[in-house]
Amino acid sequence: MSSPPEDETEPGPQDGLIIDRTWRSPKLEELENALNTLVSPQRLVPTSRDTSGGGMFGYRGQVDLGIFRVRVESDVEIDQIPEDADDRMAFVLGRGEASQLRIEGESFPISQERAVIFPSGPRRILTIPRHAEHHVLIVNRRKIAECCARLLGEEIPGFVDFDVGVDLDTASGSTWRRLMNFAETDLSDPNSLIRRFPLAWRQFEQSLLTGLLLSQRHAYSEALLAPRSAAIPFYVRRAEAFIEAHFAEPLSLADIAAHAGVSARSLQNGFQSFRGMTPMAFLRSIRLQQAHRRLRLADPAHETVTEIALACGFGHMGEFGTLYKRTFGVTPRETLLKKA
Repeated sequence: MSSPPEDETEPGPQDGLIIDRTWRSPKLEELENALNTLVSPQRLVPTSRDTSGGGMFGYRGQVDLGIFRVRVESDVEIDQIPEDADDRMAFVLGRGEASQLRIEGESFPISQERAVIFPSGPRRILTIPRHAEHHVLIVNRRKIAECCARLLGEEIPGFVDFDVGVDLDTASGSTWRRLMNFAETDLSDPNSLIRRFPLAWRQFEQSLLTGLLLSQRHAYSEALLAPRSAAIPFYVRRAEAFIEAHFAEPLSLADIAAHAGVSARSLQNGFQSFRGMTPMAFLRSIRLQQAHRRLRLADPAHETVTEIALACGFGHMGEFGTLYKRTFGVTPRETLLKKA
């Protein structure tokens, strides 16, 4: 299939962060080719006698998160071919005359009041009348799952599955529609900060993902919306699990922070705020508890205090003895000899 003619393709500002391209063509097959290039494999089939109309397709964003508009100039059925990959998700709202989505044996309307959310993977058929326009958010489902896990403060298995049909006339639906409008405006502004600064893009991305998770129904909606005390950050839990699994190794603060996926300073602040101690103090506490347990179970005829201390990650016996007695009120040797 031929590519869109060069003079019918409008490149946007080339800023390195944002894909900004618009295709306009009188030929339906060229509009189809543009959609195949940036969205997913699909076929555009005219459903009326007037087969002359082409349309417009404009994409702004990155590969993992972007918003595009598509408008057709004739009645069309878009057959989105089944894909092996199911790692992308689309949120679709309509402008103009209502369209329809058919997916897995069910039908859903698409209009200014009703939207749809669906994943890549299964076959989808969109019936779009002439002059209807769709505004579509495309996002990587892994990013949604990661954002959901951060909001919950714990890992989640697999992807987040949303209800397909969306009522935009509810309070949460109206809020999400406004956020989508804001996102489109920001993406189309050539002077927007998100076009020039990666940090601004990350904040923009997180705002959209958080808004999507809080406004649309899915398996974790109740947990996200339930009142709760301040949740322990995900990176603190991850650091704790890493320390508990590797306490015997010569860990540094940098090692722990790298595994948690944050800076050493952020990790320090998180532990101080939610655990009342530093990550290295938590590491010492785990090592002391492990040493205490092993000393109580050990046979003094076969194991020594030094052997047990080294096996629990302590490299300096004097420091170990001082910390141990301060914590448990007795010396390590007294515990080993069962005098504690």
